[in-house]
Amino acid sequence: MIQLKKGVYWVGAVDWDIKNFHGYVTHRGTTYNSYLLVADKIALVDTVKAHFFETMLRHIKEIVDPSEIDYIISNHGEPDHSGSLTKIAGMAPNAKIIASERGKNILTKYYGDLDITTIKEQPTLDLGGKTLTFVPIPMAHWPDSMVSYVAEDKLLLSNDAFGQHLASAARFNDEVDQDVLMHEAATYYANILMPLCRSVDRAIKALEGVEIDMIAPSHGVIWRKNLGIILEAYKKWVAGETTEKVVIAYDTMWESTKKLAYALAEGVGSEGVPVKVYNLTVSHRSDVIADILEAKAVLIGSPTLNNHVFPTVAGFLAYMRGLKPMNKIGAAFGSYGWAGGAKKFVEEQMKLAGIDVLESDIDVSYKPTEDEWQKAFNYGKMIAQKVKEG
Repeated sequence: MIQLKKGVYWVGAVDWDIKNFHGYVTHRGTTYNSYLLVADKIALVDTVKAHFFETMLRHIKEIVDPSEIDYIISNHGEPDHSGSLTKIAGMAPNAKIIASERGKNILTKYYGDLDITTIKEQPTLDLGGKTLTFVPIPMAHWPDSMVSYVAEDKLLLSNDAFGQHLASAARFNDEVDQDVLMHEAATYYANILMPLCRSVDRAIKALEGVEIDMIAPSHGVIWRKNLGIILEAYKKWVAGETTEKVVIAYDTMWESTKKLAYALAEGVGSEGVPVKVYNLTVSHRSDVIADILEAKAVLIGSPTLNNHVFPTVAGFLAYMRGLKPMNKIGAAFGSYGWAGGAKKFVEEQMKLAGIDVLESDIDVSYKPTEDEWQKAFNYGKMIAQKVKEG
């Protein structure tokens, strides 16, 4: 039994095995966090992914008889949050289901005709000693998203905000490796919330002035100490703040584009600017995006294949275009045989992703000569200098 506050319990599940979350690689698994509030009345906030229902049920039974649950709160209709809703509702026949207005539409689409009360009808819920207030946060990250706040405990049940995909036997932020925690929090933000920064910013501002002593997200560990670390990180990410860092992502056929990527990296590094290089055949796009989150510059390289971009690079560009990283400069580079075409496509897609694309003539036929290698090195130096200029 894991207690957050008096009468507030974690009854979720740890998924050690999941390694892909709708296109985002989750190297360290995840958790599905469900919370049980026990006062004069009993409320369950969110459920778990369907095949973890028995785990959640076992945890609930350690505390109460499931039939005694009076309310089931759905902060978000996505199946990793709501997958066990109908099963637990069947075991708590008198429980009232509460969701946002859009949440009601999504839940009935997934699970059929459910009797759902919306937060427009019931914006607060008095459990007798604990009061839940529901705050809609549309498009952070689905249109139905909302958070639940327990005033007496200064507890924010924050839905997907402030979460991480991090499986752990520990439940609280001070019990895990801090570098791993912040890396996973940043990776989570970059791959899920980054394109919705305006909505996330509105949500954060809506919470200003609200006393928060603990943040309990839907995935990962619960923030009970040093909340300022994650709150300040979110403010920085929402604002699109960057650091002096360059990310180079490329793929290659006969290592010509690889040689250019490495030359660019040497040029960047010669100026003392940190640089990360990713081959898109062996590196997953979600890992690359995690590094791009705070990088000032992004360089993307592709060989030309059939007068077009290389498939792995095309996939990465599509992914990045959807996530829309903020406040970046960038450039394209590549190689070709008898005809080019990839570099132009890369530049177009980078612009559509919102990147300020700089002119580049780092596009060579067949294998780079020493002069062409030096040109790429010098271009890397120039990028590093621009990064340092801010």
